[in-house]
Amino acid sequence: MKRDEKDEKILSMLTSNSRASNVEIARAVDLTEGAVRNRIDHLIKNNSIKRFTIETSGGTYFGIVMLKAKHDVKKMMTEISESKLAKDAYEISGDYDGCVILEGMSLEEIDGKIDEIRKLNDVQDTKTFISFKRW
Repeated sequence: MKRDEKDEKILSMLTSNSRASNVEIARAVDLTEGAVRNRIDHLIKNNSIKRFTIETSGGTYFGIVMLKAKHDVKKMMTEISESKLAKDAYEISGDYDGCVILEGMSLEEIDGKIDEIRKLNDVQDTKTFISFKRW
């Protein structure tokens, strides 16, 4: 399904507030609540929406891990994605082949995820950064 302006507006609203009600979205995009519900279902089915999530205030730690692949970058990124360890994963250019964003409730949780990533078959090397404060 090709996305139109209304789909983009729905995605924008949900990105800003994943708890926005279908009625609230419907008013903003000039559709019925049922039409918004159907569009959201289609956006989920075609993978435009991968998940609904929340952002907490405080108590959350983030790690950024740069990755080098042993051989095949796409294979490494697939392995990373399937591991479900990363909040986000990106194939990148430059000195490193990939970058993952880790999220956890403690530095120990982030450290454990980094250890698991380093154990993956297709990961050759990592470089890790830990965030101290979100701006």
